[in-house]
Amino acid sequence: MRDVKKDIFIPKELIHFHNYLKGSATQVAIIEPLKYATLIHESKFAGIPYLPKGITHPKDDDGQFMRLLAQINFSEFQLDHPFPLKGILQFYISQQCSSQVKPNAARHYFHVQYVLLNEIDDTYELDFSYMNRADFRCFPIRQEMKLHFNQSFEPVSIMDYRLKNYFNQAIMNEFITLDERSFHDIYLVNYLAADHKIGGYPYFIEHDFRESFPHLQHYDTLLLQIVSNDEQQIMWGDSGIISFFINSEKLQRLDFSDIYFHLEEY
Repeated sequence: MRDVKKDIFIPKELIHFHNYLKGSATQVAIIEPLKYATLIHESKFAGIPYLPKGITHPKDDDGQFMRLLAQINFSEFQLDHPFPLKGILQFYISQQCSSQVKPNAARHYFHVQYVLLNEIDDTYELDFSYMNRADFRCFPIRQEMKLHFNQSFEPVSIMDYRLKNYFNQAIMNEFITLDERSFHDIYLVNYLAADHKIGGYPYFIEHDFRESFPHLQHYDTLLLQIVSNDEQQIMWGDSGIISFFINSEKLQRLDFSDIYFHLEEY
């Protein structure tokens, strides 16, 4: 997707604002989960992780093995800088995560790690029998799913605090259609951003947590977002969201030691 023109969807009601919309647009890989089993190194929700020999399965502070929430193989799609072109990024959460963790979860309830794919087939872990006794009744993803990626660009989302950098409050409140729908109403329908995704802009149920806490604006890149979906048997709490944020400079350096894990539900 390098050097590709930022073509974005713009509804006819907002066509006069196309320069602002395109100016805010950023790259995104929308994730489509498919109910298929995967190879161990492929991108997936849930399932078995690719663990090269010498890399241990993450545990939480209670000594319990964490479960794979998502595995992203960057060789399956191509996002531009600052995302890597290859390697596998894994997201783990604790067995206790679904029932005990509040929004803005403590670090010991999750783990993010980056591994390189080894072309020698017998150098990764094959025996995961140690996970047989794990309790995953509250795990937010009920089955392993293969991931398909649709790459595009998207304008700033309605809930992202940076929306105000492109559209002021006066414009948001204006009626722009004959049936008296406001700019905000049209924007909300078209740019809610409530998708599974890598990159792009986030979705929030209430508000962007970074707006009230400037020191958290350091986490400027959406690394992964997973939203509840009944049909896909993905459910966090009462139709919630799981999001991981990172600083873009640290992402460029493949430094995943500083991640903001955000959990939100109705």
